[in-house]
Amino acid sequence: MKLQEGVQLHFIPAEKFTTNQILVRFTAPMDAKTVAGRVLVSNILDTANQVYPTSHLFHQRLADLYGAQFSTSVSRRGKVHSIDLKISYVKSNYLPDGLDLTLPLLDFLYASIFQPLRTKNGFDPKLFEVEKTNLLNDLDAEIEDHFYHADVELAALFFEDEHLKIPRIGKRDLVEKETAQTVYKALQSMIHLDRIDFFISGEVDKKMVIKRLKEFRFSYRNPKLEFTYQPPYSNIVREKMERKEAVQSILELAYHLQISYNDVNHIPLIVFNGLFGAFAHSKLFTDVREKEGLAYTIGSQLNIFTGLLKVYAGIDKENRKKTMRLISKQLLDMKRGYFTDERLEQTKKMLIHSAILSQDKQGQLIEQTYNKIIFGDDQLDLPEWIDAVNKVSREDVSRAAKLVRLQAIYFMEGVL
Repeated sequence: MKLQEGVQLHFIPAEKFTTNQILVRFTAPMDAKTVAGRVLVSNILDTANQVYPTSHLFHQRLADLYGAQFSTSVSRRGKVHSIDLKISYVKSNYLPDGLDLTLPLLDFLYASIFQPLRTKNGFDPKLFEVEKTNLLNDLDAEIEDHFYHADVELAALFFEDEHLKIPRIGKRDLVEKETAQTVYKALQSMIHLDRIDFFISGEVDKKMVIKRLKEFRFSYRNPKLEFTYQPPYSNIVREKMERKEAVQSILELAYHLQISYNDVNHIPLIVFNGLFGAFAHSKLFTDVREKEGLAYTIGSQLNIFTGLLKVYAGIDKENRKKTMRLISKQLLDMKRGYFTDERLEQTKKMLIHSAILSQDKQGQLIEQTYNKIIFGDDQLDLPEWIDAVNKVSREDVSRAAKLVRLQAIYFMEGVL
């Protein structure tokens, strides 16, 4: 239901879980100018507020509510950036006297959003500096992770859109520019301009929830959001090579997908990815790693929302060209339909098994609801999705594979 233009409330009945879950998602266009501030907001809201002004009091209140859990996270989908505030708590029928924690936790949520720990025009300076330092340390640690660094460099090569070159958690130079005042403004922008979705999963008093959330008094907003993005393809393959102190070298390849979310080739593409590099029986794993012994680790990852298929491999530096050739051969085999019926059926069974298992995760039900809201009738429910996967043929996989084209190559040569 609509709480305000651009602010929606979604109830997801779920009896099989012992917990209820409240998730608030703030969504705005992905922008290099705002991403660092938004990530800092996420970290600060997870620490303290005016009602519970220290981390100890903040977490003590959650402990008093029978160990309720409050967390925040950031994500990116297509050309949008999202911040989630999530609360998980025990259902009333599992508590003494049927105690319902929903209202006190909605009050806690209100305090976190509308009563942040602040001074006159910015976040509390001490709290801000602690969280800024923590984020900078996290970013430094990520950069020391060579695969993370390779991912960032590959994205910079693959995407022409400057905003999509930035990781979802920002970059050090962007975080360093932020102040307690600019980050507080980022929170106000989220409250007044972001699309906001409230998800209530479990068993709750709907009338009580609606009444309390209407008291949050959100204003009108209508952000322009692109949940899917297909970058333009270039005939010129972009390449970058670096040297770093490391035992292992890293090869990453970015492939452009001429396939969009939920079009006729989407499900065949998912099957292709599983068969190509996502599973342990895939061609990349069995042929490149197991048979040829060229890679310590290898696989493929699909991001349909940004039109990207990534292949990653940890290798010895002298095996770069040979690994490249063998990866190209595996893709060519996929395009020609050179794979066994047994591997195809195994891939479909594993995809379906994974999808069925995901129904036991409350968060996954929320994501399915969100996709249904965004994509409407184009979004398949689980039985429809399973049926679509089962119907994928060799020809379907081959057709999808032919729409996968190499666009960027990043190589980190490990030297000691």
